[in-house]
Amino acid sequence: MTRAELVKLVEQAFATYNQNLPGDEDKLKTLYAAWYDLLHDLEYDVAKKAFLRLAVTAQFLPRPGEIRRVAINMAKGIPQFDDALIAWGKFLSIIRNVNSGVVEQQVVQQPLSETIKRLGEAALGMHTNSDREAFCRIYEAVLTSMNEALYAPKEQQ
Repeated sequence: MTRAELVKLVEQAFATYNQNLPGDEDKLKTLYAAWYDLLHDLEYDVAKKAFLRLAVTAQFLPRPGEIRRVAINMAKGIPQFDDALIAWGKFLSIIRNVNSGVVEQQVVQQPLSETIKRLGEAALGMHTNSDREAFCRIYEAVLTSMNEALYAPKEQQ
């Protein structure tokens, strides 16, 4: 995305949410620089589509990082990852089936699969509230590392 395209996207975003751009030239340059740092390596059309998708549901002006994540997900066909508590429920269902000998095919997202690998054999006996908290901490750590690898902006030239 060129800087001119970025300016157009930022102006559209602020106009869509009835927000005023900073009047101070230095603050405006800082705003554009912040958005450019996160969106410079995306195509303008992809970033705009991502913004429009967010604008339909987001009550507040999306941050550039949100636009980046949606744009990358759209371009690569990546589904949104489950919330930690939803993953915990799916995990309990899998463990219940394994422990009862039931073979039921389930689609397991990569963060849940990685969390189960990190838990190892201890995962088979998890079911308490403290187990849930431990599971959620590990799942969130997995999500964070995956998101950093997936969404980090490329270096600027």
